[in-house]
Amino acid sequence: MANRVIVAGGGASGLAAAVSAAESGAKVTILEHRDRVGKKILMTGNGRCNLTNMSDVRGKYYSTDSESLDRIYAAIDRFDAAKTRDFFRSLGLCTKEKRDGGVYPASEQASIVLDVLRSACDRLGVSVWTDCELAAVRPDQTGGTVSIVKTVCAGGARNGKAGMAKERTNKTLRYDKLILAMGGKAAPVAGSDGSGYQLARKLGHHLIEPLPALVQLRCEGDFFKALSGVRAQGRIVLLIDGVETAGDEGELQMTDYGISGIPVFQISRIASRALYEGRQCEAVMNFLSYADGTGSRYTAESIRAFSHKTVEAFLAGMVHKKLAAVVCRQCGLASDQTVGQAGARRVMDCIDMLTQFRVRITAPNAFEHAQVCCGGVPLREVDENFASLKCRDLYIIGELLDCDGICGGYNLQWAWTTGAIAGAAAALSR
Repeated sequence: MANRVIVAGGGASGLAAAVSAAESGAKVTILEHRDRVGKKILMTGNGRCNLTNMSDVRGKYYSTDSESLDRIYAAIDRFDAAKTRDFFRSLGLCTKEKRDGGVYPASEQASIVLDVLRSACDRLGVSVWTDCELAAVRPDQTGGTVSIVKTVCAGGARNGKAGMAKERTNKTLRYDKLILAMGGKAAPVAGSDGSGYQLARKLGHHLIEPLPALVQLRCEGDFFKALSGVRAQGRIVLLIDGVETAGDEGELQMTDYGISGIPVFQISRIASRALYEGRQCEAVMNFLSYADGTGSRYTAESIRAFSHKTVEAFLAGMVHKKLAAVVCRQCGLASDQTVGQAGARRVMDCIDMLTQFRVRITAPNAFEHAQVCCGGVPLREVDENFASLKCRDLYIIGELLDCDGICGGYNLQWAWTTGAIAGAAAALSR
């Protein structure tokens, strides 16, 4: 008989697991606690869905230790970006690659990615149960049972009008294999509430504290309100306890509480973990990296040529006006003070600050603003097919595992990889 596979969670990894398991002959049921599956897919890539990336994956993922990273890369080698494109092509989705290696649906619509996955589930006979809360899992000698609480509109209608009375019914389903694909805590508006972590713990797993990753960073400083909305090309370096630990370059964004932008996102998980461990984190930003990166082309003589300008106006020829004004204030210069009045040395101090604008990081932004989590179930507690080594007939995939990638399609690739591998294994193992 075909294995009865229950997939708890209807996000990217859960849908990939369901399709993979059904294609391998399993009888599959998806349990989703929201009113529809795949909500987070619709949010990815600013609504365009960066499916994966054709670039080398080495150095693009994080985990607790090098052994876990080796497991991550070994899994992605088995189901890589090329296989992801083949997978979606088999579902009727054409993709295209951009110059940075990012792969998107040809239409650049995230909705079509969800459409083809849902269509595949329909074609393969996958049962999709929405508005279901997974209340308990009871493993036994072969498989087990899940208890769910399902919410339906009164009278049995599934899509009643707003305000219609709802009923909660208890149901029990039997499984041969159970796949946990319940997501982490990031972007709870899409359905990630962290309940999968607690369920994994109840089933015998340990947990590396989940923290926000790919997220804005909150910083110390009373000048951020004045900088809110500023976007500037630059480079950022992360210092942990004074030691340079990570860096990236691109568009930096200033907010009223700190810093944002892709380069900030790329270093945020490292800062998030370090802050959790009680270490001191600082960001050093270079707003002149687009030029020589140092401001060394300015000499006392060249500065004197602009002696009639205010220092703010002089600096505004290099960076955003708001940033020029803040740097002047930080260096003790009045807004109407001219270059001639300030003197070349003090103007050079301002230029130096633009190349080494240092701020103390106090916290990552909350899970509500994060794209993914870092932390989760240790990779050493699952095998190469993501089967649990703590609980028989259980698989754990996607963001529940201690793996997170940088921006650029790498986190969705992890979802497709873990889903495809675990789904096939769950369908075929006895």
